Amino acid sequence: MINTNAFIFLLGGLTFLCVFSFFKDAAMEVFKKELTANEAHDGVWAKLFKVFFVDWLICVLGVLATGVLFVVIFNLAH
Repeated sequence: MINTNAFIFLLGGLTFLCVFSFFKDAAMEVFKKELTANEAHDGVWAKLFKVFFVDWLICVLGVLATGVLFVVIFNLAH
């Protein structure tokens, strides 16, 4: 059985991922416009890998930080 702190931590992590997905949707639209404007697709894969790596780090750190923040706020409220 999952305890309250773990549930609040997961809720915080899911909240961050939902918000970050809206940000990534907007960023992908900008990237698509940049690709259509730049006909020479030099270095696209390298750029995509850098974006993937940075996004992965942001997701990991954001989920952990937001989950911890939600738990701390929850515990302070009680």
